[in-house]
Amino acid sequence: MSSRTSKKGSKILLFFLLIILVLIAVFFIKKAKDEADSDTKFNMSSNAERVRFLNEQGLIVKPDPVSTEEIIIPSEANDTYADYARLLKEQGFNIEKYLGRNVVRITYEVLNFPDYDDNVMANMLIADDRLIGGDISLNEEGGFVLPLVSKKTAGKLMEDDPAEETTAVTTAAAR
Repeated sequence: MSSRTSKKGSKILLFFLLIILVLIAVFFIKKAKDEADSDTKFNMSSNAERVRFLNEQGLIVKPDPVSTEEIIIPSEANDTYADYARLLKEQGFNIEKYLGRNVVRITYEVLNFPDYDDNVMANMLIADDRLIGGDISLNEEGGFVLPLVSKKTAGKLMEDDPAEETTAVTTAAAR
């Protein structure tokens, strides 16, 4: 009778191990799909895609970038870098994957930031045609650096602009 109990116990153990393996497989497949989806979601291979993305964040920008430059992400963190990395992480970006790498920073002039007529810029960090980070900044004394991807920022920007105007400018800017 103990050999029957032992065989039954082995079958139950095998069954639970099989369930655990299936759950682990499902977890990794979902994680891989989420990463693949985020890669295509932030595809920035053309100017029109970048302008459209900025418009979706509530930003109306001049359709041509103010600057496009290649920069190197520092390989060692200092206080400024750590603060910026935190700002990016809040937006779902992980800049640590790009330490020591060359990336492209593309800057657009923002036309609709409340209380500021000029000097507000949208900076996008691009690597391999993907958005890997970005910010909205005021380039003057007492300026600011805000998340590029933020419901709060998008909501604040949209308060001052009616939806019809935004749609019209978005369509024109994306062309």
